[in-house]
Amino acid sequence: MKLITLAFLFLALSLRAESIQGDIKLDYSDSSFSDKTFKKEFGSKVKATTSWYAGEFFGEETVFASINVKNTATKPMFFNYYVAFFDKDKKLVGATGQGSFGQDGLKPGEESQMGSCLVKLPKDKYKEIVSYQAVIYETDIAPKK
Repeated sequence: MKLITLAFLFLALSLRAESIQGDIKLDYSDSSFSDKTFKKEFGSKVKATTSWYAGEFFGEETVFASINVKNTATKPMFFNYYVAFFDKDKKLVGATGQGSFGQDGLKPGEESQMGSCLVKLPKDKYKEIVSYQAVIYETDIAPKK
């Protein structure tokens, strides 16, 4: 029993979560290079920087909820990122997420963009978004094969 408790404690110490939340007004842009994207940094070892905005993707209005990540740790890190957007009544408008790939993780100093975090919405629905919650889970333990 002590071994199981110790293993669970080790896993808990190696898994970290950091979250952000707040009010937001998403701007509509035709370009991800716009200076109107919502930017915020969070994360402990895997530093995530948001780059959120609304725009068009293959003819559909979409919330682009991507993040850029950088591993500031001295060993490979694995992560999962999730974000949810809410209306004024705190009802979910949409959500998305993405994580690291494979068994190698994000190497120390390496950067990557999680650009597949898209929330496709009906026309003008993004205008109802007034708040968000996001979380990044990070660990140095590779996923099981």
